[in-house]
Amino acid sequence: MGIRYPYDDYLSVSKEYIDSQQHPIRLLEEPLMPSKERMALRGFVLIDCLYGFACNPCAFACKYGAITKSSTSVVPYVDHEKCIGCMDCVYQCPGLAIFGYNVAKEWVFLPIEYEAQEGANVFLVDNQGKKVGQGSIEKILIKPNKTNIARVKVSGMTGEEMLRTRGFIVKERYPNPLAFTPLSTYQPEKTYLCHCEDITIDQIVKTVGDRRFISADELKHIARLGMGTCRGNRCIPRAKQSLRSYCIEVIGEATPRAPLSNLVEMGKFYPTNTHSPIITHFKKPQRTAVKVDALVAGGGMAGSALFRYLAQAQFRPVLVNRDRGGSWRNIAAGRPAFSLPALADLAAHHLEIFKELQSISDIDLHLIRYINFAHDKETYLSLDASMAWSDAYMVDAKDFNKEISEHFNPDCKIYSHALVTRNCWQSTPGKTIDTIRQIGIQHGGSVLEDSELIDLSKQGDTFTVLVRTHDNQYVEYHTNIFINALGAEAAEFARRLGIETGLYPVRHQAFITKRLPMMGAGGRNLDMLIDRRKNKAFSAVYGQQLAETGQIIGCASPVTDPQDAGKNLKINTQDFLEIISETFVEWLPNLSGVGFQALWSGYYVEPRYIVDPTLGLFVGMRGHGFMMSQYIAKLYVDVLKGRPVPEYFREMALSGKGLSELSFK
Repeated sequence: MGIRYPYDDYLSVSKEYIDSQQHPIRLLEEPLMPSKERMALRGFVLIDCLYGFACNPCAFACKYGAITKSSTSVVPYVDHEKCIGCMDCVYQCPGLAIFGYNVAKEWVFLPIEYEAQEGANVFLVDNQGKKVGQGSIEKILIKPNKTNIARVKVSGMTGEEMLRTRGFIVKERYPNPLAFTPLSTYQPEKTYLCHCEDITIDQIVKTVGDRRFISADELKHIARLGMGTCRGNRCIPRAKQSLRSYCIEVIGEATPRAPLSNLVEMGKFYPTNTHSPIITHFKKPQRTAVKVDALVAGGGMAGSALFRYLAQAQFRPVLVNRDRGGSWRNIAAGRPAFSLPALADLAAHHLEIFKELQSISDIDLHLIRYINFAHDKETYLSLDASMAWSDAYMVDAKDFNKEISEHFNPDCKIYSHALVTRNCWQSTPGKTIDTIRQIGIQHGGSVLEDSELIDLSKQGDTFTVLVRTHDNQYVEYHTNIFINALGAEAAEFARRLGIETGLYPVRHQAFITKRLPMMGAGGRNLDMLIDRRKNKAFSAVYGQQLAETGQIIGCASPVTDPQDAGKNLKINTQDFLEIISETFVEWLPNLSGVGFQALWSGYYVEPRYIVDPTLGLFVGMRGHGFMMSQYIAKLYVDVLKGRPVPEYFREMALSGKGLSELSFK
């Protein structure tokens, strides 16, 4: 800018800032008070900030200029004549040091960052937690930064007494005073140096004997100090400090070892049918044991659909789900067009189930089209052949603006044609799964949300399933029907039963934009657009516009080795952002100025469906769970009930040949 700033002045300001942070000085004994006349006039605030240090959000919070701070080393100043009592500064102070008062209305306004209920009776307290009065919470004003304001109506307090209030404690939660009683018998205390191996300082002193120094490595070998999980990173420094009082010097360092953050089981490298028992309580080995008719592990689309149909078949199932996986966060679309007749039949029935769900509850179901672009002759011929088994038609590139979107890039020369497939659909994943679960609950099922499958075993015909619930309670379920409908963890728990599935997770990333006007043909939402070029480590890029919100949601499939993709070695967010930005802006140049609202990742489980009632497996849906698994779940329950099912259902068993899409996944 051509202006030279005096370096000495800069250093002076820097020193003032550092000193105010590291060595703040108390400048006031009491907060600045308004006059009695001003107190009676209207609401006001007190700032109990008595030390000068670099913090000034309060000055920016007051739009009336009532709070000022001239330097980093001074306290904020409140001009009570300018203060109108709006209380906006109360929730802006990071130190929760601003408090509001309205003496005339007997109100105090207090910052709150913990749970309390309106109408609760409270004790008003000072800075030391001592009672200064009482009142009740009239209103909790919700604020965007999660520091809310509680408006408390005081009772039986004068104005001066109100000004001593700095907080409140709900009466039922007010702590009882500590009662100190003398010990009747002497209770020796132990000081532990090593928490991993439970080694006390007395044991070390006895081991060292008359020596006045000992090496850290020697301590490790003769006393096991440093041989635990922390590998000496905590106990060796603790020993050096503590043993000095015994005139013992620990010299040197232990042999460097990384902390054991991940304990690898030998069974991972040499699998057997046995595994270590799970200890849930050290002193109380008892677990709550519950007998149930059926238990489903995994609450995605597949698991939730199983839960529904089991409940409707009067199995009274329990659904155990830990988190919201791929089914909850997929890109919300499905298609009935597959080259394999069995898959086409499954998908067609699945669409009918979606229509049934829409008639029960609004799941935002909308019929859309899938638009596959042909970038070379081979892709064109494959798409052209697919019209024999799909309700589709081919569009020439010159008609893209008419058939796909009036916003489609007229200068795009990548594609020669596009296949437009009818009778595809979209719906909101969360609404769909919730509706399915509600049907199951209405028919006698129960859902354990935020609960984790811990262990699994089988004796005879009975499965023993150990579950940790959301409140950290352990429940041992016994059932004759256990169904593994997990995602990325499916193979691990199958091995617990001696079943090798060959499944592995493949990481996929997805995005969603801000809300947009409808960009499809005829003013509709944009259909599902699919580019199947192998480009920049990806084999396909695809996305659609949600009819409910106008947001564009999309994904890219990795072309990397699936075993590596699951480990996130060759795919990262930058590569993903580059390929989707390139593809979508090439399609629709108007999107170049559109921002992403969110990015996320999930896992497809490859390489094939495994649906096997004899083994309790419903896994490996390859990213097709949202558009295929409901009807498969119905057939699964039909098998359990002894009802006839299509012959192709048997092919999905672990011993079967599988159902694999021949043309396009």
